[in-house]
Amino acid sequence: MIIIKDDFKKSHIITMKMWKLSKEEDSWARYNTIFDFSREVNETKINPTVARFKVTAEANSHPLERSGFIRIGAKDSTLVLGNLDSQAITTYNTSVTTTTTGNNSTGHSSSTSSFGKNQSTETKTSMNTTSRTHKELTGTFLLTKEQEAEILASDFFAIRLYSGTKPITISFAEDDLETLKKFLTAKPEAGN
Repeated sequence: MIIIKDDFKKSHIITMKMWKLSKEEDSWARYNTIFDFSREVNETKINPTVARFKVTAEANSHPLERSGFIRIGAKDSTLVLGNLDSQAITTYNTSVTTTTTGNNSTGHSSSTSSFGKNQSTETKTSMNTTSRTHKELTGTFLLTKEQEAEILASDFFAIRLYSGTKPITISFAEDDLETLKKFLTAKPEAGN
């Protein structure tokens, strides 16, 4: 968690990054998700938490739907998503192998004018390039003050997104939930 003082806004920005892995029940699909949570705090008010996220998904994944769900404890609410984007990302990996072989030969060396035993070498270079394509599904959502209070009092929190009709469920429990609660209650030190 990082707290940054913004003299122009006369406020503090509190940010936290969190990595989560989603594995859907009855499915082979796994989704890596990186969250970037931020809150703005000033002397008179605390703005709601903004969550920016990036989901790494299979290359054939559909873009995210505009709405999903948020589950706090046993209560489900609709989650409205904004700034949605879907990009195909291709990474390349190239490996180069060089093999040198040597043999003894008798006779005239092409590099010298002497006769006798000379070492000749042969160098072979091979190159192999592989590629992998995946999708990055990005977006944002807000946590309302009421939702933040419910999260602080809860022992479970989850976000459900949809890539087309495929669900992506990101659950926060135990240590991850405690880390999120510390973020939601963080305040700048007095005098800063």
